[in-house]
Amino acid sequence: MHRLVNQNDCRTSDLSALLAHGPIDLHFLQYSGAIWYPMVYDEPAQRMRELVDLKVESQFARAMRYVEALNARAIVPSAGPPCFLDPELFAFNDIAKDSFSIFPDQTKFIAQLNAVQRHGITNIPGTCITLGDNIEVLHPIAETDVQAIFSDKESYLRTYQADYLVWLEEMKTTWSQESPDLLTTLKLWWEPLLAMAPALRRGVGAACLLRAGDLEILIDFPNGEVRPFNNEAYGFRFEIDRRLVETVVSQNAADWSDKLFLSLRFKAWRSGSYNEFIYNFFKSLSVERMQRTEAEALKKFMRPEPSEEITIGDYTVERFCPHRQADLGVFGEQDGTTLTCTLHGWKFDLESGECLTADDRKLRVRRASEPI
Repeated sequence: MHRLVNQNDCRTSDLSALLAHGPIDLHFLQYSGAIWYPMVYDEPAQRMRELVDLKVESQFARAMRYVEALNARAIVPSAGPPCFLDPELFAFNDIAKDSFSIFPDQTKFIAQLNAVQRHGITNIPGTCITLGDNIEVLHPIAETDVQAIFSDKESYLRTYQADYLVWLEEMKTTWSQESPDLLTTLKLWWEPLLAMAPALRRGVGAACLLRAGDLEILIDFPNGEVRPFNNEAYGFRFEIDRRLVETVVSQNAADWSDKLFLSLRFKAWRSGSYNEFIYNFFKSLSVERMQRTEAEALKKFMRPEPSEEITIGDYTVERFCPHRQADLGVFGEQDGTTLTCTLHGWKFDLESGECLTADDRKLRVRRASEPI
């Protein structure tokens, strides 16, 4: 019997469940980016370079932790990277060394696997993997052609792009055109949801400017209002083609992260560090979703229950990460006085417990030599 784990982008912290059925032969795993951060943010080039490099490093570190934990005979890099064919988005492909892209291809991850003597399998659509005493790999095209996809990636993508340009332009004609009552529609839709979510609004903590073409809308989270922007202070800004906003509104899309933000067709700015509450709002634009999101937000403001502690280096810390409850005994990585949870890349100062990624999380930590 052979065992295959198709983990894809599942970021489970319960590794025992993946190992429960015995040794694993093939481990399919996401390793590349699948998010809009940091590329859509308004940052100077040097800072953007730092953020992109940190994000790629975090993605690889998380994937390698899963590789080590599952210890499969072979790893199949999968579930990415995305392919950007629209000329407006083509620069997001990881082609040039100086590109601001968090989407490395599988050759880079396989190089990481090779560096620690792990067996990585290059795969393309149509690749056949046969399990036996040995693992046999058969591609639908010659090996030299497979390698050319990656060694001459821009040429490959330009050919791919040419096949889809007409379709892309036709697709854009289906985007909804400007309506006279977009502000009113959003106000009637969102204000009842905001009224349901005082804890979420507290977590956002500031207003958000939604700039849809020449229409500027203020989402006043502290006061639970949606109204025309009148040069008020705000902590977040989204700039989106109005046709795209009109389209997701016409679809009554309850999850803008899925329907809009993952397209990378927007620009963003924030005054402070990462704030997950504002994205949770845009993922929860229905009564059912907002009920669940508000319950989760409320839990985050409640006094935490005592949890099991572990020792990492000279420090005793709570076992589960304050962000998404990943087991720090598995995903925690210490570098001096900084602890990184490699499941999502969140960082904490081991001296103070302060979160270096967001303002609303704190790690319970003390020196191991100190009494409770």
